[in-house]
Amino acid sequence: MITDQQKLESNIWKLYLYETLYSLMFFTPIIVLFYQKNGLSFAQIMTIQSINSILWILLEIPTGYFADVVGRKQSLVITGIFATLSMLTYGLGTNFYHFLIASLFWALAGVFISGADSALIYDTLKELNKESLYKKVMGNIVFCYSIGASVASIIGGLLGGINFRYSFYAMLPFYILLIPLSLSFHEPKKNREIMTNKKHVDNLFESVKITLFQNNRIRQLILYSAIIVSVLDISYYLYQPYFKLSRLDIVYFGLVFAAFNLIRALSAKYAHLIEERIGQSFSLIILFVLTSLCYLLMGKVIFIFSFIFAFIFQFVSGFSGVVISDYVNRETDSNIRATVLSAMSLVDRIFYAVIAPIVGWLVDVYTLSQAFMIIGVIVAVVGVVLVFPLLKRNISKIA
Repeated sequence: MITDQQKLESNIWKLYLYETLYSLMFFTPIIVLFYQKNGLSFAQIMTIQSINSILWILLEIPTGYFADVVGRKQSLVITGIFATLSMLTYGLGTNFYHFLIASLFWALAGVFISGADSALIYDTLKELNKESLYKKVMGNIVFCYSIGASVASIIGGLLGGINFRYSFYAMLPFYILLIPLSLSFHEPKKNREIMTNKKHVDNLFESVKITLFQNNRIRQLILYSAIIVSVLDISYYLYQPYFKLSRLDIVYFGLVFAAFNLIRALSAKYAHLIEERIGQSFSLIILFVLTSLCYLLMGKVIFIFSFIFAFIFQFVSGFSGVVISDYVNRETDSNIRATVLSAMSLVDRIFYAVIAPIVGWLVDVYTLSQAFMIIGVIVAVVGVVLVFPLLKRNISKIA
């Protein structure tokens, strides 16, 4: 007879497997070329991304609520279903409307996993009295995801070289496997109580409102995360023109991106050890300092190997994803954990939506190097403004 504890412990390795399967996005290196080969203009491609982001923003909080009240594993099942539908639609699609539908399916897969996976793992560890291991486990999850994405990027490029559609079809068996794997997760006792307790459901939104608007630490951490995440996400769209500016041959782009994912993976895996050594306060300081420094270096120093400066971004990406979510989790009750984490993701996306056009304008009006320098200075100033209240409130004492 398998005990509850054994079922809970199995959640951990199952989530490692789930994230690895979900990360196998073979389409990453060829998606724009695939769109263009099927006759889409760049304006149509960006329209798809815009509509995708709008849907994500609208559903981020409701799907977090769904995960808290209906169940985290049910959310992960839905992610598997929509991810499968998305890849099938992409593989069979031939025009703008087909790809728009495929992109919306992909957005739905993303919003249902957002918050649900980290909430499931945190409450699993909490019930096992091992919540102190969250940073380590979350780091391993990001490590698995990043390694999977790195391998997928290489394989996807090879498949795309034969036929672009093969990159989408090859993902189907892995995403189909997400469905039975999700069904095998064991909901922690605390969340099962929430799912069956009407009073908890009635008070959920009131609890979220109190947490987000009256808990200053959570609000400040969410704003801090939004700045870091949005400027990191924007950097991905600047890499290719930057590589061209530094005269890196396009043949090596795929290898550089694979190296990026590897560094992010290692950063996440060992984030708990680094954070334990340097402390929470210094962790928050170095995140914005390194992000600002990377932008400044890439703007000032241009040569064929200057892509190595972007390795700093990958370290920040892996490290910040682990430690900031840990800080927010410690401040959040189990009954609204996935909802609050989804709210954090929502704010990240809103900031990205606001900042991205401004960065595009900077690149158009100034040179790419100048845009990097301007962003670096802005990140430094905003980082000081946001991190000071967190240090003043002595967040390091919540450990």
